[in-house]
Amino acid sequence: TSVTVVLIGAETAQRDWVLHEIKRSYELGKGLLGIYLNNVKDPKMGTDAKGTNPFAGLSVSHNGQNIALSRLVPTYDWVHDDGYHNLSGWVEQAAADAGR
Repeated sequence: TSVTVVLIGAETAQRDWVLHEIKRSYELGKGLLGIYLNNVKDPKMGTDAKGTNPFAGLSVSHNGQNIALSRLVPTYDWVHDDGYHNLSGWVEQAAADAGR
């Protein structure tokens, strides 16, 4: 794959395997982006709590500085940012940003 899309729910940032996959994707030079799902309505349960940005807890070396990965990876809200119509553009932009 060229891009890793992280679907962000209430507990995503606490999932070890999610964090592992984010780190590995960054190491491999893949494009990254996150999509918050908390505003997507479930017919029975309503909406969920907004999760913590999983990129915020990961530090990377960038231009000689150690910074939070959240400063480099864009996040979107599926509902408010119209993911249905914009997902392909977000993925294409992440790929381009990664040079892929």
